[in-house]
Amino acid sequence: MVEVIGKIARNGHITIPGKIRKMLNIEEGDVVRFSVEGNKITITPGVIVDKDQAYFFKKETQEQIKRSEKDFKEGKYATFSSGQDLKKVAESD
Repeated sequence: MVEVIGKIARNGHITIPGKIRKMLNIEEGDVVRFSVEGNKITITPGVIVDKDQAYFFKKETQEQIKRSEKDFKEGKYATFSSGQDLKKVAESD
């Protein structure tokens, strides 16, 4: 565990020490999330995702992707010589 002492500046501003920024690859302009539990503040590096991309990060979507990757590695997939062949199989389901 790394612990560094800092201090609160005017208007509640705080500087994340360079050593910690480097360890966590936090750069100017990055987004962080603040959470409070008891008397502790946790600062976690984060990202902002466009609303139309948020589905990708849902637990269900990530599980589907993992299953698909597993199936692909196990050879559980089909190939098609044309879009029409694919369409026939898709429409028959």
